[in-house]
Amino acid sequence: MASRLMPARLDGVLSGLTPAPRHHLLLAGVTVVLAVPQLYLLPRGSVDISLATLVVVLLAPVVLLGVRGGAVRDLLRTGLFRLVLVLLVVRVLALAWSPDPRAGLQYITLLGQFAVTLLLMGLVAGEGRTALRRLERWYWPLVLTEAALVILFRLVPGLEDGYLRSVGGFFAGQNTVAALFGDHPNNVLDPAKAGGFFINANVAAMFLGINGLAALALAHLTGTRWVRLAGLAALATVPFTGSKSAIVLVLLLPAAAYGVHHLRRSTPAVRRYLLVAAAVAGAALVLLLVLNRGFLGALVEAFVGRAEIWRFGGEALRDHPVLGLGYGGWDAGFAGYADRHDMWRILPPHNILLGAWAVTGVVGLGLTVAYFVFTGRLVLRRRHATDERFVAYAGAALGWILLQGLGENTDIFGDIHLIPIVSLLIVYLVRPVGEESKDRASHPDRRDPAPPAVPPLGDVHRQPGPGDADVPSAVRGPGRGAEPAGHGLG
Repeated sequence: MASRLMPARLDGVLSGLTPAPRHHLLLAGVTVVLAVPQLYLLPRGSVDISLATLVVVLLAPVVLLGVRGGAVRDLLRTGLFRLVLVLLVVRVLALAWSPDPRAGLQYITLLGQFAVTLLLMGLVAGEGRTALRRLERWYWPLVLTEAALVILFRLVPGLEDGYLRSVGGFFAGQNTVAALFGDHPNNVLDPAKAGGFFINANVAAMFLGINGLAALALAHLTGTRWVRLAGLAALATVPFTGSKSAIVLVLLLPAAAYGVHHLRRSTPAVRRYLLVAAAVAGAALVLLLVLNRGFLGALVEAFVGRAEIWRFGGEALRDHPVLGLGYGGWDAGFAGYADRHDMWRILPPHNILLGAWAVTGVVGLGLTVAYFVFTGRLVLRRRHATDERFVAYAGAALGWILLQGLGENTDIFGDIHLIPIVSLLIVYLVRPVGEESKDRASHPDRRDPAPPAVPPLGDVHRQPGPGDADVPSAVRGPGRGAEPAGHGLG
């Protein structure tokens, strides 16, 4: 009988250790609040590691205990999540052939943070619209704060310089900001660009664009009008960053998402009007590029500059096709190339695929490509869903990561600030709103775990000394007295 009691007691102990759903929501709220802005509290000369990363690392065991409840089983079954885990392993293995293994810690840590955040948001998704509405109240005001700072810094560049020199290190890293005014300058120092909390205006534009589309997607699930307005405000702020590629994307991707959604739901006549409108908008964009020679020239200049960087990547790919360059290898090799071509000696790959190959070789490149393929398949698989609007705008947001990432130094989740919102979009694509009721039906103990069938000893013998035990009917069985109870467990 003791051997039969052990699994039930162990299950009771694990159920007690598993965090309640309200704790999942609280942990998710902490991650979204710390996403914007990031906080770096360690002093200059130490390692730049954000408080958000530290918190996620500390909370990882709590999140993993919650996974046992089954709320993220759909996510765990996806090829996309498994790809993230395999890519994490490959990044760890790449330390073995890297000239500077310490440079790989950021790549590994952030991808691990992304994996844990995916699981956490999967637990939150199991709670449906109510949990999502609560997260909205914490997150989107911070996004609007970033948008306001971008506009303010673009209109008054001196304020951005003062911000960076005074408190910028607490929001971007003390060492990073010190290098910004030293041998690692970035484009926010250009008066024609603005980054808000970011030291790179292009990444700030990616953040605003993806969050704008994400707000339009998630507002469809929650029915929250002010979130939709926040998304439109974020999209309208993208041009203030000065990022040329993002300006093109903010004109194309929202229109594409709107058109895809309405094409499927409209009559043939309306579809024709939408196609005509799309053709007119495309012609207007081309005309704008032709007439605005300054913008077109800047766009071409940016592409030519990146092409020079990619040329070194092509040479390195020819010499080290399988293992890549490892962590720190790009910087070491590019310095000599830059000296020969009269370029700045410290320039990263500026391409998400080239960057993946550089640090993890052909295997890492293949996994990165596969991740975006699986993301696209995830969106296409939901194209006939009832929440088509969410799917259209979420797909556009995830597509932005790849499209702008082809010319930037970003990761498969975009940037550290984007980890929570990208995770939310993915888990709601995997697990549509409304399926949480199915989960509760198949796991009725998930919200309020029922007491174990075999109670603890103290609940059976409430007082010390002789006397009859107070055994519940679930244990006692159909017969009289304590004797049949053991047979009832069989």
